[in-house]
Amino acid sequence: MWRRVASLSSSISSYSTSFVAQTASRLNTWESLTTGIAIAQQGKGFIAPKEKTPFITFVLGGPGSGKGTQCVKIVETFGFTHLSAGDLLRREIASNSADGVMILNTIKEGKIVPSEVTVRLIQKEMESSDNDKFIIDGFPRTEENRVSFERFIGVEPNVVLFFDCPEEEMVKRLLNRNQGRVDDNLETIKTRLQVFEALSLPVINYYSQRGNLYTSERLLLPESSHFTQISCKIHYISALAEASKCIINLIGAWLLLDNNLLSPKMVALLQVQPHTIPLTRHFHCSSKSKKNRNQKQLQRRQFQHYKKPALPFPRSSPTPLVIRHKPLIQTKLDALDSVVKDVEASVKNGMIIDSEIYSSLLETCYQLKSIDHGIAIHRLVPPNLLRKNTGISSKLLRLYATSGRMESAHELFDQMSRRNESAFPWNSLISGYAEQGQYEDALALYFQMEEEGVEPDRFTFPRVLKACAGIGLIHVGQAVHRDVVRKGFGNDGYVLNALIDMYAKCGDIVKARRVFDNIACKDTISWNSMLTGYIRHGLLVEALQIFRGMIQEGFEPDPVAISTILSSFWSWKIAAQIHGWVLRRGLEWNTSVVNALIAVYSSLGKLDGASWLFHRMPDRDVVSWNSIISGHNKHPEALLYFEQMMKSGTSPDSITFVAILSACAHLGSIKDGEQLFRLMRNKYKINPRMEHYACMVNLYGRAGLIDEAFNLIVERMEIEAGPTVWGALLYACSVHGNVEIGEIAGQKLFDLEPDNRHNFELLMKIHSNAGRWEDVERVRQMMVDRGL
Repeated sequence: MWRRVASLSSSISSYSTSFVAQTASRLNTWESLTTGIAIAQQGKGFIAPKEKTPFITFVLGGPGSGKGTQCVKIVETFGFTHLSAGDLLRREIASNSADGVMILNTIKEGKIVPSEVTVRLIQKEMESSDNDKFIIDGFPRTEENRVSFERFIGVEPNVVLFFDCPEEEMVKRLLNRNQGRVDDNLETIKTRLQVFEALSLPVINYYSQRGNLYTSERLLLPESSHFTQISCKIHYISALAEASKCIINLIGAWLLLDNNLLSPKMVALLQVQPHTIPLTRHFHCSSKSKKNRNQKQLQRRQFQHYKKPALPFPRSSPTPLVIRHKPLIQTKLDALDSVVKDVEASVKNGMIIDSEIYSSLLETCYQLKSIDHGIAIHRLVPPNLLRKNTGISSKLLRLYATSGRMESAHELFDQMSRRNESAFPWNSLISGYAEQGQYEDALALYFQMEEEGVEPDRFTFPRVLKACAGIGLIHVGQAVHRDVVRKGFGNDGYVLNALIDMYAKCGDIVKARRVFDNIACKDTISWNSMLTGYIRHGLLVEALQIFRGMIQEGFEPDPVAISTILSSFWSWKIAAQIHGWVLRRGLEWNTSVVNALIAVYSSLGKLDGASWLFHRMPDRDVVSWNSIISGHNKHPEALLYFEQMMKSGTSPDSITFVAILSACAHLGSIKDGEQLFRLMRNKYKINPRMEHYACMVNLYGRAGLIDEAFNLIVERMEIEAGPTVWGALLYACSVHGNVEIGEIAGQKLFDLEPDNRHNFELLMKIHSNAGRWEDVERVRQMMVDRGL
C-alpha cells in the first residue's frame, strides 16, 4: 500500500526506475504511514518491532443518535472489536470486584466515575484481545476522558465518528424505542441532551481541529450511502496502516543484505520517530489562526515530553487518508465508484494492493449488486492471487453468479485450485444456475460436489431444493431430503422451509404440511411458504386457516404473502377484512400490497377505490401502472393512465401492452391499438408475444375486420399462432357470422385443443346462424367421437 500513498502524495512528483531511488523518495511517506516504527540499529541493518499497533475508532453521539447501530454494522462488516464504556462499567459492577463496588457507589451518589477507572477497563480489554482494530462506543464523553485515555493508553484515535443527529429526531427515537430507560420522558431526555452538549462538544471540537473527525448531520441507517462511504474509509485506513508495517519489515530485511545501499541521509531518516499527521479529509473542521495552532502544538509537545508514559504497545499516529478531495458522495454506488477508481489509479502506478481490500470491495459490489465494479476489480486482481486466494475468487464467483453471468462464474470456478476446501463456491454456482432456470446444471453440480467429497452445509440444500422444485423432480427432492437428514440438518429451520416450498411446488402438499408441522420453531418464512403452497394448489380454506394461525401465533405475513392471498380471494368480504388488517399494521402503502389491493378492487368493479389507492401511492412501479390500466381495460381512462405512465418516466413492459391493447380492443380504438403495437416494437424493443397478437386479433375482430385479423395471423405473425389467437378469431367470426374463416379457425383449434368443447360449440353456432345444418351435425358428431 506504500506505493499508492507515494503516488498520491503532493510531495512526490515523479517515479524513479531504480528501486533504491523509489525507496529514498518515499521515506517521508513511510514515516507518516507507519505507526510507532522504532528502528533499532543491529550491526549491518535494522529490525522493526513485533508489537501490534492498535487501530482505534471513537464513535460519539448524543442519546438516540443511532451510533450503536452504526457500531454493530462496522463490527460485522470489518471485524472490529466493539468496546462500549457503559457495558464495561456495568460488567465490572456485576463482577462484585472492589472496582465494581466503587463504581456502583459513585453512581449512586450521583457522581461521575473517574476517567482513570474507565480507561483502565478499556486498556485491559485491548491488551487481552487478539484483535488490533477497536471501535470504542460513547467514549470519550468529556475532555477529562480524552486526556486520561491519551495519557494511559498512549495513542490517539485514527478516526473519530460523530453522529450529529437533529435533536427532534433523537427525542422521537428515545421516546419510541422499546429499549429506552424506564424514566424516559420529554424533560429527562432534553436534560440528557443538554448534559451531552456541555460535556462532549469540547471533545468534538478538539478532534475537529486535529483533522480526524467525521461528522454526519443526519440520522444514518446501515444501508445509507454515507455509512458505506465512512465504512470504506475506516477499512481503507486500517488496511493502509497494516500494509505499511508489512512493507517496512520487507524493506528492512532487504536492506540487511547490502548495507552499502544505506546512505547516511537514509539512515538518519529511518531513525526519525514518527510524528502525528492528521487525516487529510474530514467533513467539518474548525479553522484557527496559525498562531493559535502553533501554540497548541507547542503545548502538546510539552505535555508529551513531561507526561510520557510506559506504553504496552508503540505510540500510534492517525494514518493519512489518501483519497483525493472530491465533492460529498451522495449514493452508495458513488462511494464504491470513488474507491474503485482510486485503487485502479494505484495499481496503474505500480502499487501492490492488499488482498483484504480486494475482498472488501467485492463484498461491497455484491451487496450493491454492482457487477460493473466487480468486473473492474477482477481486472485488477493478479491471476496468481485469484487462483490461490479462495476468499477473493469465491466472492468474485458469487458476484458473477448472482448477476447471471454463469459462463464467467463457471470459468472462474474451474480455475480455483482449492475450491473443495469450502462449500461456498459450490453454493454460489448452484444458486446462480437455479436462479437462471438452469435447474439441470444446478443438480449436476450438487452430485459432482458429492463425488468430489465436498461437505454440503445448511446453505447448499435450499439452493438444490429450489432446483428440484423448478424442474418438478419430486423423487430427486426426496433424495435430497434424505441427504438433509443424514448430514444432520433435519431440524434446521432454514433447510426445512426450503423443503416445504419444494414439496408444494412438486405437487405433494401433504408432505409439505407434514414438514411444516414438524418444525419446532416456525418463523415467518415457514408460515408464508405453507400459505403460498396452499394457494398454489387452490386450497383456499386451508390457506385462510394458515393466515389466521400465523397472526394468532404473532407472525405477520410478508407483503408477498399478503399480495398472494389478496389475488386469490376475490371476495369483497375477505378483501375488506385483509385491507383493514393491513391498515392496522401500517402496511397500507407497501407497493406490492397496494398493487394487489388495486387489482382486487378493480376485479370487483370498485374502480373508484382502486383509483383512490393508486393516486395516493407514495411510490409506483410498473406493476402499479399495469394494475390500474388492467382495471380500466373497458374504460377510456386506460389510455389516460398509459399517457401518465410514459410522462412519469416508467417504462412499460410486455404486460403493460397486453393491458392497453386489450383496452383498445374493448373500446374499438383501432388506430390507437395499431399505434401502440408499433410503439411497443420500435421504441421499447419488445417483441410481440402470443398475448399481444391475440389482443390485435381481438381488436380487429370486435370491429368486424375479420379479413385483417386473419391476414395478421397468416402473414404478419413471426411465431406460430396458438389457441389464444385462433380462439379470438373464432369468437369474432361467431359474432360477425363469418363462416369461411370461422371454419378455418375452428379446425386449427380442434388440432390444438382437441378436448375443449367450447370451440366446437362456437363453430356449431356459426353454422347454425348461417343455416348450414349439415355442418352443424358434422361438428356435433366430432364432439361425440371425442367423448365431449
